[in-house]
Amino acid sequence: MSYKTSAALAPLQTDLQGKVALVTGASRGIGRAIAIKLASLGAKVVVNYSSNKAAADQVVAEIASLGSEAIAIQGNVAIEEDANNIVQETLASFNQIDVLVNNAGVSSSTAITETTTEAYRRIVGVTVDGTFFVTRAAVPHIKENGSIINFSSVMARSPFPNYSVYVLAKAAIEGFTRALSVELGPRQIRVNTISPGITETDMAAAAGDHFRAIGTNGTVFKRIGTPEDIAETAAFLAVPRSGAWVTGSNIFSNGGLGGASL
Repeated sequence: MSYKTSAALAPLQTDLQGKVALVTGASRGIGRAIAIKLASLGAKVVVNYSSNKAAADQVVAEIASLGSEAIAIQGNVAIEEDANNIVQETLASFNQIDVLVNNAGVSSSTAITETTTEAYRRIVGVTVDGTFFVTRAAVPHIKENGSIINFSSVMARSPFPNYSVYVLAKAAIEGFTRALSVELGPRQIRVNTISPGITETDMAAAAGDHFRAIGTNGTVFKRIGTPEDIAETAAFLAVPRSGAWVTGSNIFSNGGLGGASL
């Protein structure tokens, strides 16, 4: 009996030249850093944003300064029609999709008894529905050796108080990733999750100094994570060569959060 070996993977690229990446929620924070990182590796990038056009245009300009190409596409991923339009506009501009990064998400720190239905639906809508809608629209067009990167959080495994709905949504993403990796494996499309720790974003700033202190003191490196830290993990999964044998996985990009005294 003969078996396939890694030799067949040798021609895979070590950068993203000729590739197209669609990054949702890319006007700020982690999404912004990922869009810029993938562009630095040669990808053409679609910068999706929900409302802040000026910030998205700034990301596009920064990518252009790197010598790559990018466009900004407005759309609320939680709305099915918007999600479909984001994918169709991507194809109209670049004709293909190789990397999909489902980064868009929202959070709320509220006790379950005080969580309104509206707040619940907003968190689940952007995180779960948005990931599903964009992925469903994009999957028929993702090329062989493509990569889908979804986002969970360390809180899905080690929850903080009053984040139950956020954790519910992120745990759903982890299960979706595992199932989708099996479904798309025959097409050589890799599907993985990144679980950031506490990262220096608007979300962390809104949570307050105590939250940021946990993100600093709780890591083995004694510093809070940066969006650029997470972008490096996304690049590893996006590049065909480095991420070739990784699928259905959840990578904790968290500086060892929990490995030190909280």
